[in-house]
Amino acid sequence: MRKLSLWMLLPLLAVSCAKPTGFNYLGVRNFKVMKFGLKESTVGADAEFYNPNKFPVTMKSGSVDVYVNNNFFGKTTIDSSIQVPKKDTFLLPVVLKVDMSASAMQLIQTLATGSDSVKIKLDGSAKIGRSGIFINYPIRYEGMQKIKF
Repeated sequence: MRKLSLWMLLPLLAVSCAKPTGFNYLGVRNFKVMKFGLKESTVGADAEFYNPNKFPVTMKSGSVDVYVNNNFFGKTTIDSSIQVPKKDTFLLPVVLKVDMSASAMQLIQTLATGSDSVKIKLDGSAKIGRSGIFINYPIRYEGMQKIKF
């Protein structure tokens, strides 16, 4: 009887230990310049993602390099834990320190010409998991993004 009950619990344990899948990038909202300087500026935004998992997960940390129009724009890190709901969209606040070099000036010139779309490329990884088991997942995205101030 005891062996039978253990075998019946095995499928339940296998489902509860399912490996989480990565998030789907949906876009950027609430883009704002928090601090403007000649050498370095600080930009804030809310990155929108969708969690396709059938269970909630926790994002523990992450690091992403941001490229705009194929030029390195800056790096952002996430060092706090964020609870992500199951099968739902969520906003991830992002703060990016931007070196006001030629690439940042090119972005300002592009936006000044009236174009509100730029090519965004994200390259990095994040630790996501649940029940104390975390796995590094790659963050990869490339596409056109409308930016509104």
